[in-house]
Amino acid sequence: MPGYNTHRIFNYVIFAAIVALAWYESINPKQLMALGIGFYIGTNFLTPDLDTESTAIKRWGRLKIFFLPYKWLFTHRQSSHNIVYGAVVRILYISLIMLVLYYVLFKSFPSGTVFFSVYILLFLIGIITANALHVLLDAIF
Repeated sequence: MPGYNTHRIFNYVIFAAIVALAWYESINPKQLMALGIGFYIGTNFLTPDLDTESTAIKRWGRLKIFFLPYKWLFTHRQSSHNIVYGAVVRILYISLIMLVLYYVLFKSFPSGTVFFSVYILLFLIGIITANALHVLLDAIF
């Protein structure tokens, strides 16, 4: 089973190839940045290993308490390591926590602020791609 640093190095090598291809194809730098930020978060913070005492969960510091229900609901290497489903569940889980915290702080949900752009889509694709690479590396070793 590859360790945390092996996963990170593997992901960053693949991402470097993606950046090189994007540079060659003259992709919009802002779009590439949105993808890169999502990829970074997916590699370092929203990994499939959040259901264990991994380096990724320790990176959350005291906020790792928010992942206790996640750890209780999902067993390691089961649904958390599904190539798409696992990442989507983690994205929805952290989004739900953020919405609840927003509601607790401001006693309402933002009105009329629902928006969707290509940057959000690329950000989410970055997270899902980083998670997919993690799962693929686990399958290889």
